Formats: sequence, structure tokens, C-alpha cells
Amino acid sequence: MKKRIGISFTKTNFQYYWKWITPQDLQDDLELVELSFEKDNTAVIYTCDGFILTGGVDVHPGFYNGNGEYKNKPQYHQLDRDYFEAKIYRFAQINTLPLLAICRGMQLVNVLQGGKLIQDLENSNERHRKEETDKEHTIVVSKNTLLYKIAGSISGDVNSAHHQAIDPNAIGENLKVNAYDDEDTRSTSSSGRKKIIEGLEFDDKTNKAFMLCVQWHPERIKNKEENPFSKNLKKELLSAIRQNNMKKITVINPATGQIIAALIEDTNESLQQKFKLLKTSQPSWAKLPLLHRIQVLKNFSSLLEQNIEQLALTLTTDMGKPLQQSRNEINSARARIQWLTENAEHYLSDEIMSSENGMEEKIRYEPLGVICNISAWNYPYLVGVNVFVPALLAGNAVMYKPSEYAALTGLAMEKLLKQAGVPENIFQMAVGAAAVGEMLLDVSFDGYYFTGSHKTGKYIYEKVAGKMLPCQCELGGKDPLYVADDITDIKAVAAGTADGAFYNNGQSCCAVERIYVHEKIYDQYVQAFVNEVESWKIGQPTEEGVYIGPLSRKEQLIVLEKQIADAVSKGAKILTGGNKIKSKATLNDDRFTDSSPTLPARAGGGGVGQGYFFEPTVLVNVKHNMSLMKDESFGPVIGIMKVKDDEEAIQLMQDTEYGLTAAVYSSDKKRAENILEQINTGTGYWNCCDRVSAALPWSGRNHSGFGITLSHAGLRAFVKPKGYHLKG
Repeated sequence: MKKRIGISFTKTNFQYYWKWITPQDLQDDLELVELSFEKDNTAVIYTCDGFILTGGVDVHPGFYNGNGEYKNKPQYHQLDRDYFEAKIYRFAQINTLPLLAICRGMQLVNVLQGGKLIQDLENSNERHRKEETDKEHTIVVSKNTLLYKIAGSISGDVNSAHHQAIDPNAIGENLKVNAYDDEDTRSTSSSGRKKIIEGLEFDDKTNKAFMLCVQWHPERIKNKEENPFSKNLKKELLSAIRQNNMKKITVINPATGQIIAALIEDTNESLQQKFKLLKTSQPSWAKLPLLHRIQVLKNFSSLLEQNIEQLALTLTTDMGKPLQQSRNEINSARARIQWLTENAEHYLSDEIMSSENGMEEKIRYEPLGVICNISAWNYPYLVGVNVFVPALLAGNAVMYKPSEYAALTGLAMEKLLKQAGVPENIFQMAVGAAAVGEMLLDVSFDGYYFTGSHKTGKYIYEKVAGKMLPCQCELGGKDPLYVADDITDIKAVAAGTADGAFYNNGQSCCAVERIYVHEKIYDQYVQAFVNEVESWKIGQPTEEGVYIGPLSRKEQLIVLEKQIADAVSKGAKILTGGNKIKSKATLNDDRFTDSSPTLPARAGGGGVGQGYFFEPTVLVNVKHNMSLMKDESFGPVIGIMKVKDDEEAIQLMQDTEYGLTAAVYSSDKKRAENILEQINTGTGYWNCCDRVSAALPWSGRNHSGFGITLSHAGLRAFVKPKGYHLKG
């Protein structure tokens, strides 16, 4: 895979930067990508191995406490560009990636390091002011600098087109000057003239990647092919990028099996830097009024609505769920945000318990501090919102690690949270797979919140137990459903329960994983269930009307095949499905659609046969000695078992190590509640299933985990209650 050079977009002569790096420079191992503040393609930053920050309009004075009005002020600043390029710079520094900053780029770097600018050189600028052509002049390079080592000369001719400059009295932290305009170096001190700084680099380069800032324009300098202040700079940048060995994770479209992105993976060092930023910034976020934080999260919800089509497409491409189901997930996330923001003031504000005889007793809900959210891929918006929204509302900072199978969606959420008003260093994203998750366990967070498998949750809990801090684990389930003999509309119940088992391809912790049906209606129910399953459209998840798309993880195909083979070997019968989908012919019917063998590039392209597709599968004659009925399937497969009465159903429903949800379909509410009371789960359903409400606690028992999200209890899962005894 080619390494990528990200060039920040400028409306001023962008073509020069792009053409400066020639095909001969790129060879077959590098490629250029445009990083555009107008497109706000933040996710692309994470794919780059090095960067060029370009010239253009002035940095906004607000970035360095400059004067709002000054001579030669541009008609419009580009604040969006300033923030966008700040992301690029910070990403490069946190991940130790090479960076070359040119003209405005150098000025931005100085500002981001805490320095300031001379806002206009005025009469001192005859040699630098932009006119129809660049101004040419000579620079003097300081020895014992990186620039001197690269250029191999203490002086050289360069070009300029600027009216601002680095303030020599306010150079950014850990930056040092490596070059001045030679006329300034020859000026007498009595002239009062300030030296014009032509270059910057890091003073202490320990654990730093290549970083060079120049005021001139190497991309359009005369004789740039020979001038060492262009040629050698480019050569050094490309060499640094080629030598960079940062690990990347690949993002694969499960519908096609094709790689759609490769993202720079976090290291222990980058995670520690992000944590330090979060830790430093969290108190200021907590001090903001609760109503301000509520409004920020409402803004986030509005942005989800405004961008739903692109977000849904990204989610579908990321993890394979049909496009309409992606839209549904985003809308459901918005509904949860609405409940959480509407109730945050009530449940997070100070609570007066009593006030009498001169003594006031109250509870204050203080934030934990910096929490770590290790999230899941199956419903990235929903399981993410369950944690980071109440955490942010409570005044915490958040390190959010999306699953590597939903990384692009994680980046999209991070981008919109920042747009909504969450400060840059209050929400940081950790990028990577299991190794990065492991590193997070060694960081000094104030709480851990994990969503995923029982095996991983158990490991996390044991690993962080010695820290004696909050740890919540929302884990898997083997959720049972019982259909009693008194239901009146068998077809409707069959359709509803089939949806509960197969929605999102069965990839849900609360999906129905085993079904028990009273013997009186068993045959009718099973036939109606199979008819419903066989009516579904299978195909590319980007096509309208598709209900079953690919599985998100290739490895799960093997899990399903093994469960089915085990069940069949022990007497189970397959009524429909049972196989991976290798080609259109495999289905031997018209349920499958592959009308777009070459999808638009944004969707990843490819046909069903290349992806991780599995037929929705229904088995009968199943028993509890089969893995299918005991172990989590997390896929489009279900076993249906006949029972003689409620007592047998209860006994079988109880026969599990999990305890997330259980459902009963019956015409009698009291009968259903009596059954549900005997099942040790965090949630019970009557005449519904696979459902979550923000108003109700979401929690598991036994192997399904512990802790609570959602409801008032979930809002308070991210705070430390402090009791006050106030006498006066």
C-alpha cells in the first residue's frame, strides 16, 4: 500500500504545491492526497504518513490574541481552515509524522506552539510583499540547524510573498530560528528594525519527526530543480516519509472484501500524549455551566440529522449493515441524545436532600475526570452515544476507541462532536485494534467503559481491578424468546420475532438468539417464520430494499459454519439457509440482488460473492447440547425449539450463563410478567424484543456484564456523588 502525503488545500496557487511533488518523486510507493478545510475531510488526515501545510490567507488573529483590525487585513479570514490545519499539525506531532510548513504554514505552526505574529510588516516589507511576482532575496542560515544540514549552505536565494512574519519576541515553545533575511542580519541595531525570520524548526528534536518551517515558497522558487532550498527540502521530506514506519490498520468493506482505508494506528506514546491533553483540559470543561454542555450535545444531534445520508453511507461501508438500517441507527442515536439532554439537568444538578434546623444536606454529582470508552462495531452510534454523551454531559473528558471494524464511523462522530462545540482536547479518539486497547488499560484513566464480548470484558475487568476505579462492561447475550400458545396472530408474531433475530444480521447483543414455542402452535409458527425469512432481499447493503447484507467480520463466517455443523451432527434440521453465499447461483432464487456489480467508488465497489455474506438460517430439532443453543452466535442463524408448557420454557430460558434480555409473546400480560420475573436478565420484553429505550436502564447480568447505561442511572454512571453537610 502506498504511503500518503497530505497537502492542505489553499485557494491561493494550490497547483504549485501539487505539481512540486512530481510522478518521478512519488515513484510507485507514494501518493498525494488533498486535505481540504472546505470538504472537511478530517478522516483522510488519519490515513496520511506526512504533511505539507501550505500558504495563503492570514491566520485568524484570534489564534494568537492579535488585533482584530490591522493594516492589509484580508477581506475574509478562513477560520475553518485554521482549525482544520491545526488538526493536521497536532495529528502529525502526536503520531510523530514528518511535516513541512510553508509561508502561512510556518506562521500557523508558531501560533500553535504558543507564539505570535507581526501582523503587518508595513514599510519593512519591500523585500517580501506579495505583488504580481514573488520577491526574491537572500537568506542567511544558522549553523547547527536542521535546515543547514539539509541545504548544505549558510546562505541562498529564495522568494517571498507575505506581509506578516514571526514575532521574534514571541517564538513558539520548543521552536528555534534557523534562518533570517540577510538584509536584516546586516542592519544596525540602531535602526530599530526587527529581523524577519525565514525559518523555524524544533529546538529539542528528541522523539520528534522531521519538521521544518520556511517562510519562502520552495514549490515555485526559480530553478527549484537545482536550488537546494527547494530541491533538498523536498528530498528530505520524501525521505522522512519513506522511512516512517508507523503501523496502520486497514479498513475493509465487508460487502466487497476490499480495503477502503488505512489509518495510522496509535502507539503507547501517542496515547499518553492524548491522555495528557485530556487530563489538562477536563477541569475547564467541567467548570462550564451544565446547560452549556447540554446545548453542545444537542448541537451534535442536529449535525447527525443534517449529515445523515453521508453518515449512513459511511456506516454501511464500514460495517456492512443495509443503508436504511444505518439511517435507523443514527435516528435512534438522536432519540437517545434527546432523552439524555432533556433529563441531564434534573439528574446531574445538585440535589437538596433536607434543609432544616440550620443544616442543609445536599448531593453534588462531580465528574469522574477522564474516562476511557472502548466501544463496539455492531451499533457504533448507539453504543457510543450510551457512554460518551452522558460522560460529556457530566463534565468528563473522553478517550474514545471505536472498534477497528467501525473506525471511519468513529472518525465521523469525532468530527461532528468537535463541530458541535466539544473542545479539541475534551474528546480524543484512539485508533487501532486489540493492541491499542491493551495499551489503554495501562493509562491512568478515571473509569473504563467497555462494550463487546464476555471474554474481552472479563480480561479488561481483571486487568484494571487493581486500580480500584469504576469499570462497566456491556457484554454479549444468548437472549431467549418464548412464544406462548395464547397468541392470536401467529403470522405477525413470527414476522416480529424473525426481525428480532435477524435485524442487523443478528449482530446485536440483544438480538433473539434462541426461540422456544409452545407445542400447540409450533408447526404454524415455524412455517410462518421460515416464510418471513425467505421473503427478505439479500444483497449489496447500499441497495434500497435489502434486508440482509454482509457480516461485519470475516471470522464470524467460520463461527456460524461450526455452530450449524455441530447442530446438524447432533440431529438438528436446517429449514432454510445454512451456507456462506459464494455467488449469485448459490441462492438458486431471485431473493438476491446484484444489479450493481461495480458500485460507486464511495461505496467500495464489488459484488456479493466477494464479501462476507451468509444465508439467514433457521434450524429445528435443536437441543441444549448444541453450541447453537448455548453459545453466542452473533449472526443470521436461529434455533427454534418446541416446548410442552411454560415450565419447560422457563427451565430452558434459565439455562444460560448470560443475562441480558428475555422476551415472552402472550396475550396475557400477567402470565408474561410471571415468566420474566423468573429469568435473571437486565431487561424483560412482553410482545416485543430487541428493543432499547433511553428512559430505561440498560444492564446485563452474569456473563452479560455489569454496570448501567441509559436512564437516570446511566446519567449518573459517570459521576462521583459527594455529600455536603452545610451548617450555618
